[in-house]
Amino acid sequence: MCGRFTLTAELGYVAETLAAEISPALEGFRPRYNIAPTDEAPVVIAVPGGRRAGPMRWGLVPHWADSPRAGARLINARSETVATRSAFRDSFLARRCLVPADGFYEWEARATGRQPYWIHRPGSALFAMAGIWALWRDGDGARLTTFAILTREAPEPIRRLHDRVPVILPQDCWTDWLARGTVLKSLQAIVERADPPELRLHPVARAVNRAGHEDPDCTKEVALSD
Repeated sequence: MCGRFTLTAELGYVAETLAAEISPALEGFRPRYNIAPTDEAPVVIAVPGGRRAGPMRWGLVPHWADSPRAGARLINARSETVATRSAFRDSFLARRCLVPADGFYEWEARATGRQPYWIHRPGSALFAMAGIWALWRDGDGARLTTFAILTREAPEPIRRLHDRVPVILPQDCWTDWLARGTVLKSLQAIVERADPPELRLHPVARAVNRAGHEDPDCTKEVALSD
């Protein structure tokens, strides 16, 4: 599972790394240290002539959903079943995206409470999580664009915290992942080959447990007191 993530890099660097133009809707975006479900975050999709980064709300709302509240339960999609589960199938086949991040959080149950850990690549390098997206309209025609993050089995040593991690896609498959015409067999192969890169983790302050707490110190390593 991925229940919180970070994107602390400047948006220009994200755009350069993922070769994406920036949507005007992202004007004013600032580094994020504790992105939570139902928050908006930059997401990259394919557009005619290239890629575009724009804001989407985290928590997929299928087009047939009665209410946007459905998205709060659909923040992650298991890669093993994404092609068959009704909430995700259409998006997986036709609307895929890259979710830029430089870390995500998982929690350890301790005697004194839930201890968060920040999980990241060496040097806090930027990476792209495999995502899917959907467009939902209400009865008045208002539009809501949302996304979910694909997950896979966690590697050691993360498995002691949680048995799932985001699917992190290597750069050489970004284009095929985003392309509308990529067939199911190729999509499944991309996911299966996307072994997690080298990941590191360290404990961080428990203030991270509170959704809405945003501070550069969120990712700072702390000493455990118990």
